[in-house]
Amino acid sequence: MNIVVFGANGKVGSIIVKKLLERGHSVTAFIHGSHTLGKNNQLKIVKGDIYSSQDVEKAISGNEVVVSALGSWGTPKKDILTVGMSHIIDSSKANIIRRVISLTGADARAYGDEKDSVHRAMYAFIGVAAGKILRDGENHIEQLRTSGLNWVVVRSPVMNEKGSEGFSLTETRPKPWQTINRHAVAESMVSQVDDFSWSEISPFISRS
Repeated sequence: MNIVVFGANGKVGSIIVKKLLERGHSVTAFIHGSHTLGKNNQLKIVKGDIYSSQDVEKAISGNEVVVSALGSWGTPKKDILTVGMSHIIDSSKANIIRRVISLTGADARAYGDEKDSVHRAMYAFIGVAAGKILRDGENHIEQLRTSGLNWVVVRSPVMNEKGSEGFSLTETRPKPWQTINRHAVAESMVSQVDDFSWSEISPFISRS
């Protein structure tokens, strides 16, 4: 299958690219600058700016699935997911993309979420510390919800290199202190290329 990965040179994105190539997929890696993805006959590197709709269109053209590991941490405007997904949605419609798979933090709220007291407290705290990041994640989920596309957004707690790579996707929000191995997050997103059991929904990922 032909798959384009946005944020392909990031900590999670680079793992996703590797896993997709190991499964025999043809991968278009969208990156902004230099990369450490190596060479592979099934790998195509496209350099571009996520703020450019033309660059996004160029990357998506000829692909069947979009995977986004974009993030706004460390960026000036903190709107990478919102702007990027806007362009991705437009290009996905034009190119008849069969599935869009994205990633954001577990604290981001989505339509229909239940909000317990622990989450309300944590949400208020994060809203002060990283409100723009939080809203960016939420905005891009809402964009997908109303897009008419087949999509899934994996919502992840803090990622690290600890623990096993086992995971489960669930509708239960993880506790604020929970973490997960980023390789597990990458694997969960790769699994969604062929697994349509989570469609038009934004499940949480937790350790299995």
